[in-house]
Amino acid sequence: MQYLLFIALAPAALALSTGIGIYAWRRRSVPAARSLSWMAFAIAGWLICNTLELLWPTDAGTLAWARLTYVFIQLAATTWLLFALDYTGRQSWLAPGRIGLLLIFPLAITLLVFTNDLHGLIWRSYTFRHESGIVAMRVTTYGPLFWLQVGYNYASVLIGAALVGRLYLTAPAPFRDQARLAILGAVTPLIVNFVYISRLIPGFHKDYSPLGWALGGAAFAIAIFRYHLLDLMPMARQALVDTMIEGMLVLDTTGRIVDINPVAQAIIGLTPPQAIGRHLRQVWPAGQAVLASQAAGSGEVYLTHASAERCYDVRAAQLTDRRGRVTGSLILLRDITVHKQAEARLQQICLALEARNADLDTFARTAAHDLKRPLSVIVGQSDLAMRHLRTDPDPFLQECLEGIAHTGRRMAHIVDELLFLASVRQQDLTPETVNMADTVTAALRELADMATGLSVQIQQPPSWPQALGHAPWIEQVWINLISNALKYGGRPPRIELGWESMQASAERAMLRFWVRDYGPGLSQTERERLFVPFTRLQPDHAEGSGLGLCIVRSIVEKLGGRVGVEEAPGGGSRFHFDLPAAQGPVKV
Repeated sequence: MQYLLFIALAPAALALSTGIGIYAWRRRSVPAARSLSWMAFAIAGWLICNTLELLWPTDAGTLAWARLTYVFIQLAATTWLLFALDYTGRQSWLAPGRIGLLLIFPLAITLLVFTNDLHGLIWRSYTFRHESGIVAMRVTTYGPLFWLQVGYNYASVLIGAALVGRLYLTAPAPFRDQARLAILGAVTPLIVNFVYISRLIPGFHKDYSPLGWALGGAAFAIAIFRYHLLDLMPMARQALVDTMIEGMLVLDTTGRIVDINPVAQAIIGLTPPQAIGRHLRQVWPAGQAVLASQAAGSGEVYLTHASAERCYDVRAAQLTDRRGRVTGSLILLRDITVHKQAEARLQQICLALEARNADLDTFARTAAHDLKRPLSVIVGQSDLAMRHLRTDPDPFLQECLEGIAHTGRRMAHIVDELLFLASVRQQDLTPETVNMADTVTAALRELADMATGLSVQIQQPPSWPQALGHAPWIEQVWINLISNALKYGGRPPRIELGWESMQASAERAMLRFWVRDYGPGLSQTERERLFVPFTRLQPDHAEGSGLGLCIVRSIVEKLGGRVGVEEAPGGGSRFHFDLPAAQGPVKV
């Protein structure tokens, strides 16, 4: 019956081993999957040879299958050791040269099995028993090398089990379940084989070791499909989780710690044996703030660590199984103390700069106001003196007074520009619809005296669009740009004013307004310096403070636009500024 039972159970065991081998081979890119498939196929070969050994009708055929079985017996033990090395991260032992060393003894034993009739080192004596169509080979006396190969195989299995067991002692869940099942799958056939070769059960003559290996395969199947043996590898976890710069905590649905990496251990101040299996609140009272952030999905918490307060960015996510059921949560703690300190320092610097800028603006306004009154007195007294000189002419004195009055007016103009620039930077306003046609007309009216005697030609478009901004400021932009063209636009000056629509953005369409002159033009270096305060490219050619274009840029950027200058086709320069569009064009 023991032989018939083996034959009855062998197909199921073969299907299980083959299935595991095929599944593992398909996942052979995963660490340990390839060696697991080799072991499963070795067990399958052992089962096939053992079954054919019983079913073959002749003694010679039975002996041949028994000898061939030893090939797979040796491979099963060796591939288990290879799997254990692979599974525990000792891939350096899996180099072809070292694998070759591991296979030397199994190959030698296999050779001795096939030549046993010459020396009897494996089997000293054996018999055949025929019953109910079954031929059973019984070894009555084993040779000395048989026990050596048994010791080698047992050592291979036990060394592999020890490697996995060592991992089991230090690995967190679910790796403990994986390792436990892997050890069970390897040790089970040893127990079965030991019962057979030691004759512990009288009358038990059939070696059920291959079925024991297949039973161990069931343990591997559970490890694969329930605990994702080929998906969650402890060494992959060590390479990833244990080297993370973030602290990692894995909690079950009740809040108990099931996994913790070294960074989180340092934060909590506990080792895995002290923390795993206990509720987070029990081992770490400060973890209440972390749990509160976990409920929100993210947040920042301040915790005392190593006698210093540290700030941590908390990120949490739920863990689910294949059915979508929540099985726990993952919490990541990232130390952002340095970033927070840098952010605080930057905020302090910004506040200091704002205070300094406010002081500078106050100083500029105060200085400008204080200068404006004495300058007015100088200009006024100069005008009075020149009117007096008309009745008693003195050419030299009159020339001096005219120079004083002219310089005073220039200084007063600079003061006015400084005050206007300060008001632009300080004032907050809500953009309003600006009738650009009226604004351009007002700017040209303001420049009428400057254009007198220049025979200037100013060309305008037939209509102007409405833009968003502040009319007095935009008028000043036109005044500064057109006056600049009057000064540097050639003799006689020729000026073109115009506008064009910009590509519409997702928020608002933009309009580009421009002033073109036909002067000598500007180099790239000169264009880059144009909008810098107090910069005059041709100080001897025309008078000015160098603040006009700086005022233009400040106004336009304050209104949400941009300014620029480019070389115009055919010569000259084209200054432009962009503003948000309001609505359709208005006739001049």
